[in-house]
Amino acid sequence: MVAVRYLIPVGILILLVNAAPIDDNSLATIIENEYTIDAKGNYRFRFVASNGITREESGTIVNDDQPNEHILVIGRYSYFNPEGLIEMVEYRADDNGYTILPPRPEIDKVTAVSSLPANAVASLLGK
Repeated sequence: MVAVRYLIPVGILILLVNAAPIDDNSLATIIENEYTIDAKGNYRFRFVASNGITREESGTIVNDDQPNEHILVIGRYSYFNPEGLIEMVEYRADDNGYTILPPRPEIDKVTAVSSLPANAVASLLGK
């Protein structure tokens, strides 16, 4: 009888531990992965990890078969900062080098909305 009394609390504790989000990034796994490349070398890839990290990038051959041929790379990645907000970084690389692009207003809006407390979002949605 005593063992049965402890069985339910222990079972609930096991469920809570298994349902907790991943805090250790070393345990993250890739949950989406896409990659394409054509015969010329143009490519595109995208992945999403279980810890919320995302990355996508495309590379395009510019000035094919010319002396100044190069690859134009455009991409972005996102992650959660220590405060739990989404950080998005967009970049470009070409024959002039690698550049981090300035934030776009729509990215700032997504970050601002994601920073609202859950109860404020629920209130705005009428819940």
